[in-house]
Amino acid sequence: MYKRGIPHSCPPLSGRHKGAKAQRHKVSFSSLCASVPLCLCASSPLLAVLICLVFLSCHRVSTLRNKLFVPDEFSTLEEAVKNAASGDIIIVRPGRYFLSSQGIRITQKDLTIFGASGARETVLTGTGDGPAISFDKKCQAVLDGFTVTVLASDPNRGGALQGGGIYCAPYSSPTIVNNCITNHKAQFGGGIYCAFSSSPRILQNTIADNQASVCGGGIFSFYASPRIQKNMLIRNIAHFGGGIMCDADNSLIQNNIIAENKALHSGGGCSCIGSFAMLINNTLSRNSALFGGGILGSSGEFLSANNILWKNQDDICLIDFKMASRPRFSDIMDADYLGINGNISQDPLFIDPNRGDYRLKPDSPCLHAGDSQKRYNNPDGSRNTIGAQGGPDAGVGI
Repeated sequence: MYKRGIPHSCPPLSGRHKGAKAQRHKVSFSSLCASVPLCLCASSPLLAVLICLVFLSCHRVSTLRNKLFVPDEFSTLEEAVKNAASGDIIIVRPGRYFLSSQGIRITQKDLTIFGASGARETVLTGTGDGPAISFDKKCQAVLDGFTVTVLASDPNRGGALQGGGIYCAPYSSPTIVNNCITNHKAQFGGGIYCAFSSSPRILQNTIADNQASVCGGGIFSFYASPRIQKNMLIRNIAHFGGGIMCDADNSLIQNNIIAENKALHSGGGCSCIGSFAMLINNTLSRNSALFGGGILGSSGEFLSANNILWKNQDDICLIDFKMASRPRFSDIMDADYLGINGNISQDPLFIDPNRGDYRLKPDSPCLHAGDSQKRYNNPDGSRNTIGAQGGPDAGVGI
């Protein structure tokens, strides 16, 4: 398997937890002032007020990172989110938690929701047609360590308009890390939808088996600027952009495994339309589409460098593109760009792609064959390695 600490499948867990609602302890300004000695108040009223303000400020700082536990204190995650303040940490114990049909809407600017035992053991199951998780405008929350899925056995389950699994509202910038996002449906963004002017960090997730009837089976970025790094996008389906759809955006797509995705029309692995996305050090393999099974690029000026495109149905298709969008220092099976910009066409020698292990064997021709510019160097300072194992950010989770 591709050893990254990210689950390829998340086994269902039984049981729904119950617990008692926690109460917050509030400290008022008057109660603090009452604790200041009367002699101090008489001799220096201004100093006494300042001391009260310092005490109150310290108390507020100490409560900024309150920890709320599910199910110990709150029976459901929704209840914990409603009672949390910005800056709080919600810690969710192992188990399967069924969400309401409306899903969970996170409005707090700064909130961390943490699955204590990771995605394999902590499952959030959506029961409605909308997104399971929604990050509101300007939200900077963190979602870490969950399987986010749906009741696959529900025959009436339709799909969301935008974001079957997760919706990132305009101007939001959440961090979505160490999750398994699977089996969702939507018209746009089966797994994750990034609305205009959003800038989510999508890191070290498995995004698998999602469907979009129009665009972006795994992820759809619409006039957005997401950082999509160190993820596995596998077996997602859409009409355009089976794995990822970039529409007039500025995505950073780096160190991802994008495999076995399907587009009914174009862009099986990734589709970039009018985009300024940067595709750097990714491995795209066994993706399929009528046009651009690996990558489809049309207009815009996206950057493609140090990528492996191998055994896709039509590795790369560029339409009305600028010269800057031609692939550079990549390993491309169909050899369309062989000998141009440092591109090669040699078997990358994956360890075991049939079992999802796309790491490179020690004698791979992709090792240290990427762009020689120092900014692309591997973490040890050596020349860039083509594919998801290479580049300056490849050291963690690869």
